[in-house]
Amino acid sequence: MQQNTIASRLFVVGCPRSGTTLLQSFLAAHPAVQSFPETAVFARLLATGSKDRPAVDPASIQAARVRALGLLDTVGRRDLDGLIPEHMLSAAEFARAFVAVLDRVTLDAGKNAWLEKTPRHLALVSEIRRLVPDARFVYILRDGPQNVASLYEAARRHPNVWWREGADDLEEAVKRWNRSMRYASALRDDPDVHVVRYERLISETEPELRTICAFAGLPFEPEMIDRRAEAARGIVTAAEPWKAGVLEDVWEVDDKFARVFDAEQRAYVTAHLEAVDL
Repeated sequence: MQQNTIASRLFVVGCPRSGTTLLQSFLAAHPAVQSFPETAVFARLLATGSKDRPAVDPASIQAARVRALGLLDTVGRRDLDGLIPEHMLSAAEFARAFVAVLDRVTLDAGKNAWLEKTPRHLALVSEIRRLVPDARFVYILRDGPQNVASLYEAARRHPNVWWREGADDLEEAVKRWNRSMRYASALRDDPDVHVVRYERLISETEPELRTICAFAGLPFEPEMIDRRAEAARGIVTAAEPWKAGVLEDVWEVDDKFARVFDAEQRAYVTAHLEAVDL
């Protein structure tokens, strides 16, 4: 049935390698939800802006526009290019245009909710909320040592994708997780942010999805579980081989902390991780 009103605008955020794509795939399988490959649009848009500086550097706006047009190309909707004018003066103007595009793609698909997933948008929740009407955020939190091990493993398998060339992979993985926790701590008790634990999503999938749906104003649908792997194929691109595991119909819980690190590395991680206050 054709929809004519957007009921929910959702953002999935979290530390990279914390399960954001897995969570996205569950939600993308909901029959009312339109989701997309990772965009990083707001990360580009707000790279030099702040809450006190509504007019963002033109280069940031252009970088965000390139990402937005790339998304339209991916979903086969370049007919909507005109909704994102080439010359815009502020982050607010660009955000209105981008939201209008996501709304249109969603409604044209006969759905009434959309989901954008970019882990690094965790640092921009406050800014995005000011720019996107009725935005809600689902933040996924994974056990720190396991998250760091997954970051480290991904950086080793895909060099120069995760951080600057020559960085110490273990040190950078710990820094990335700690930085994410500092951003997340500022969101504690925020009514527009729902926190889901990765481990509970795995072990108690349906109850967790029901809770997330209630937060998002959506009914729970069994398709979210039954068609998750199928939905994942629509949000993971060929340029993202580190996400391949989420395409599987069945996955196993892997103790990466024990498998990836030796005793000395495990001791380093344990000593340098900051406490979680969520």
